[in-house]
Amino acid sequence: MGGPLVVAFLSGTVFVGVMVALLAGTKPRSVPDVGVPDTVTRTTAAWRWGGVGAGVLVTGVAVGSGALGRGVMLAAPLFGLCVVAGVLVGEFSVGGPRGQTRRAAVEVRQVRDYLPRQLSRAVITAACALVALLLATTAAGSPDDLGRAGRSLFRRCGPTSSEAHGPWAGSFYSFPLAIVVLAGVVTAVLALRQIVRRPRPEDPSGRIVSDDVLRRRAANAVTGACGVLVTIPLIGVSLVTAAGLLSITCRPVSWTVTGWLLIALIPAWLVLSGWSAAAIFSPRRRSPAVQADS
Repeated sequence: MGGPLVVAFLSGTVFVGVMVALLAGTKPRSVPDVGVPDTVTRTTAAWRWGGVGAGVLVTGVAVGSGALGRGVMLAAPLFGLCVVAGVLVGEFSVGGPRGQTRRAAVEVRQVRDYLPRQLSRAVITAACALVALLLATTAAGSPDDLGRAGRSLFRRCGPTSSEAHGPWAGSFYSFPLAIVVLAGVVTAVLALRQIVRRPRPEDPSGRIVSDDVLRRRAANAVTGACGVLVTIPLIGVSLVTAAGLLSITCRPVSWTVTGWLLIALIPAWLVLSGWSAAAIFSPRRRSPAVQADS
């Protein structure tokens, strides 16, 4: 995928998310969190949108840099990483009760209580598909004509003939992509951990209030960012892999089946990328808040 195409695709994904958010905002919502200080809501939202803005800037820089398209390949994962980092900083910015007398809600919170289940399962599926595909392309990669490891797919057709195709998503591309994706996953785990473990805020009267909507919104944004982080590279790697497999004229039947299967799955990954972008910009459907016991 070329630089302009990646920028257009990522911009389209973000546009879909914003439009879904705007449309969702016109629908009636149930009761939001009651008593949560406006400063908490504004601070977490500001950091989340700051992560989105930083991601857009980093994406532009990445597209314009990187040897032989590596920057282009890392653009979307870096965007997702920035969004997750923004959520993480926003959660750390929420302070606990202050003063000489402190109160705490006695409760057990778990990550799964705040994650969007269907989207989480879809993102995990996409992540597993990306890992499996990168492992396969790395194992099948060969050096190109200039000796750069993993940039070519080589096939010996007979004793005296062979074919090669590049670029190929071997180690030249898969290693830096794996590093960025791993960094994004680790950051997402830290963000989800902070979403669950941070203390509940106090209202102006000093009473501990429920902020589960804010936590679900943050978890939704983290899940959506992870979806963007894995699905857009998955689409790109799938296209490059399918092109490589189908370009070899002496390919085995398994290569033909695999190539067309990768192409057939792309619409599903496109839907997931739009769904993930919508999760970043549109808060999850709210449930009535129950005020925590002090």
